[in-house]
Amino acid sequence: MNEMKSIINWEDVKGKIFLRLVNYEKNKADLERKIHVKFLDLAILVHCDCKERNLDGFYVSKMQALIWNKSIKDIYQAALENTYSKNNTLVTPIINLLPQETAYVVQDAMDIINTEKVMMILTNKSVSFGAAMLLNISELKKLADQFDSNLYLLPSSVHEILAICSDQNTDVSYLTDMVNGVNNNVVRPEDYLSDHVYYFDREKCEVTMAVPA
Repeated sequence: MNEMKSIINWEDVKGKIFLRLVNYEKNKADLERKIHVKFLDLAILVHCDCKERNLDGFYVSKMQALIWNKSIKDIYQAALENTYSKNNTLVTPIINLLPQETAYVVQDAMDIINTEKVMMILTNKSVSFGAAMLLNISELKKLADQFDSNLYLLPSSVHEILAICSDQNTDVSYLTDMVNGVNNNVVRPEDYLSDHVYYFDREKCEVTMAVPA
């Protein structure tokens, strides 16, 4: 009973809610009841983490927002602050984090494109549903400024996003094929995010779909 009360009480859960990204079409049937925002071919959800209470977490529904007596805007703002807090974000070269089988597949592909490009991985400290970093404009801007370049962003899975600097020689079609290859051969179906490549414009501070030339 105490556990259930803690879920009902906004003050108890506001520090435990986080943004998650999922594929829109793959999850369309389940989205109606949940608080969500469509973003490109993805859906932004809010998930409540209940691990400390030994309970299963849950996606926040419209009904739950009424129980908390909070607006969707307030809920998203709290989730955004938790998701992108400094102690929850992780940006590091891919070779430091991904499983070897995935890292080698991706790095081999990168060697074909340009051996000097460094591929970075953006996720959270738990490397669980860290793909919401696709929406972390401040971290993307920081990384783009570090590279002195716009970025191509590759959806490795719901758990992470990969980033490389862009230039006029980058073949978006090849990057898209690489993403598809990893999705088909490495990523588990439940971890699938997207087959599309995204683009971060550091001047506009905007994420869009990358369009092949």
